[in-house]
Amino acid sequence: MYSSFINRGHLLLAPALALCSWISLNPYFLWGSSRHIVLAGLTAGVIAVLAFIAGDRPRKSEMIGFAMMAIFIVYISLLPKTDGSFTRWYFVLPTMLALFVFEDSRRAELIKAFSIIFGLSLLPGILVSIGSILGLQISFDHKPLLNPVMATAGGYYLNVPGVLLLGNNVMSLPWGGALFRLCAVYDEPGMVGTVSAFLLAAHRFRIRSTATILLFVGGLLSFSLAFAVLTVAGFAARLVLTRSARTLAPLALSVVVGLLAAGVIKPDSFHTETNAKGPGVEVTTSASAPSLTGPLSSPPELVAGLPETQASDASVVKNTTVLPASTLRQTQYINNRSLPEMQKLINDYWSSGFKTLMFGVSSDASVTFGGVSQVVTRIFTDFGIIGMILFAGSMILLAIALLRRADFPKWALLFFALFLFSIYQRPIVWMPYAFTLFICCPVLAGVNVKKRISVT
Repeated sequence: MYSSFINRGHLLLAPALALCSWISLNPYFLWGSSRHIVLAGLTAGVIAVLAFIAGDRPRKSEMIGFAMMAIFIVYISLLPKTDGSFTRWYFVLPTMLALFVFEDSRRAELIKAFSIIFGLSLLPGILVSIGSILGLQISFDHKPLLNPVMATAGGYYLNVPGVLLLGNNVMSLPWGGALFRLCAVYDEPGMVGTVSAFLLAAHRFRIRSTATILLFVGGLLSFSLAFAVLTVAGFAARLVLTRSARTLAPLALSVVVGLLAAGVIKPDSFHTETNAKGPGVEVTTSASAPSLTGPLSSPPELVAGLPETQASDASVVKNTTVLPASTLRQTQYINNRSLPEMQKLINDYWSSGFKTLMFGVSSDASVTFGGVSQVVTRIFTDFGIIGMILFAGSMILLAIALLRRADFPKWALLFFALFLFSIYQRPIVWMPYAFTLFICCPVLAGVNVKKRISVT
């Protein structure tokens, strides 16, 4: 009986680490505290020890890559921010240790569990989004965006329990419905789109299971350009590699969503007057609604002073007016990752002295001076050339090691190509969820199902 209990416990290690990694995505109901991040990190450390006891062992081919990443984490934790304080990134190390110890079969099981957890987190938002598209009357609360710059500019979420939609990004439909960008429980639609695309890549862009269906539909409803680009590339690659006609339908849907997100095509629009009868979306601003004060952002810099929800007219319920000029993009730029402030910062960085070039401006330069831009050049401005060498060197060495062990390296290579593209607009890949995807997705994508483990 004791042996049976131990064996069953070993089976829970991969799902447990998947849950710890998912927590680092910082769902909105955990905003305002960092305790869950610390607790997840400590739990990951325990999981690493238990996996080692269970017989999992690190691979020599990955030692240098993991060591460089650990050095990088320590290095950036020692770099001061603009105000002289520090961002302590040590909480990510236990997850990296667990991933280092995990054998490949456990890594594959981990990413399957992560797919289920992430897919279920999208389900409430998918249902609400479909209701909105159909024109059902839905009453939402009103929350300011987590990004302080966009919140100050008036950006807000529409919220029902378990669901966030971007209130500023809306496109009307001829029958009275509306398209909103789905955030699910996360801070932005891009998180939904990017993670969904990576998980689909891990499953070789086969939409068969309930989890992969949720990932695909949720990604579509995020109207994320990243999701559209990554999945169009992925489904196109699958079409070439497998010559499967069933790939054409999801490929076409991804193309259509990309064109909608970019504003190339628009459904017919209509005008409604405030409080007009008929289908619409109700936004209720309540004085008792919780405000977002000092939440943990994603990536995890502490953001203070988000504006509180305006509640001066709390008793009034109004229908959102969907205007013909409304759009699914929050800016006029297709590339909204590198803002003008960031362009100036990177130009100033390259004109700086030797010390700044080596160690960066400050560890939060892209946040303080770059308009909270999420672009790969922030590695230079925040951590310098030394940081970029450690970061890039680690990622390259780990990718090579994983590719060499893959049964089907072409699928693992496809994942790494998509991941490399995504780093441009989402470079903080040492967060537990992102690093878990980087290590485990190519394992599942490249495994020979008949030789080793199931990928269904």
